[in-house]
Amino acid sequence: MKNIFTLALIALAFVSTASAQNNTASQQVAINVAEIAVISVQGNINMTIASATAGQAPDAATASASYAVTTNGKNQKISAKLDQKMPEGLTLFATMAAPSKATSNGKVELSDKSADLVTKISNTNQSGLALSYEAVATVDATPDNVARTVTYTITSN
Repeated sequence: MKNIFTLALIALAFVSTASAQNNTASQQVAINVAEIAVISVQGNINMTIASATAGQAPDAATASASYAVTTNGKNQKISAKLDQKMPEGLTLFATMAAPSKATSNGKVELSDKSADLVTKISNTNQSGLALSYEAVATVDATPDNVARTVTYTITSN
């Protein structure tokens, strides 16, 4: 009988301990939203300057592509830069459509120095934005295959 009484006390103590435990828990969660600024371009660009009107400069060549941009920053800009200078007599221009509430600088000559194409970009995520190129040659352009890498960068204005 003593054993049954002892077992009853142990069981009672266990039930009391179990019901006294906390059945909820809480935890603080901290979230850091970093500044995001990403851009991508779509499409391969191939242009050929192969015609002219007699007595005139060669006809310009054009090509189209598109780009996408996402940024949660304020007052950002997109600039572009070539990996090296264009050869004599050949000029490359780019035009980028602006995302909502931003400003396009229109047709901009590209070189090995950074040039702003779009400014005043804030809090946007858009894709399928127009990106166009124009290659212009003078008669001083030597017949050649010319390839340049255009690097687009998003930074604060």
